[in-house]
Amino acid sequence: MRILFFLSCLFFVSVGFGQSLKDSLFSGKLKVDSALIRKSKIQEQPKKDTDTIQKSSTDSTLKQGTTGQPVMNYQDNNKVWKKFVDQYTSVINKESLPSKKIKRGTYSVLIEYEIGPDGVVTTTNITSTPSSEYLVDQVREKMMANAPQLAPLIRNGKPTKSLKKQLLVFTKEKN
Repeated sequence: MRILFFLSCLFFVSVGFGQSLKDSLFSGKLKVDSALIRKSKIQEQPKKDTDTIQKSSTDSTLKQGTTGQPVMNYQDNNKVWKKFVDQYTSVINKESLPSKKIKRGTYSVLIEYEIGPDGVVTTTNITSTPSSEYLVDQVREKMMANAPQLAPLIRNGKPTKSLKKQLLVFTKEKN
């Protein structure tokens, strides 16, 4: 009798907990991760041609596919880009803003960049409002020179280049 009572209590508790998770998902408190993650397309079958030599790569994210073309494993672009921006924004705040070449005030820096078909990030334009050439040069030299490799946009199964924008706000309080 006690075992039956215990099992029924356990059943009702698990149903209640499952229902609360379901309610959280559909009410918008939990969100589905919809970021682009490209997986490797390497087939699990062994190769039949043993005469071909695969080139080894020094990059840990690059793998050889069955067609001989490199296949990339990508991480979530949003997470990688946010980590990169947070890291270098703090570097610019600490190293460049104390300079006397930047006047007191709030600066909005718009970075326009392109993600190529190979995932390489290239800077197309950097503008600052109000205008500050020193700040633009610092962002170009310290931040965008170290941009991470991101997943390219996939259209019709082929990687294509995509244009993106990032707005950064810097505030200098003391002169």
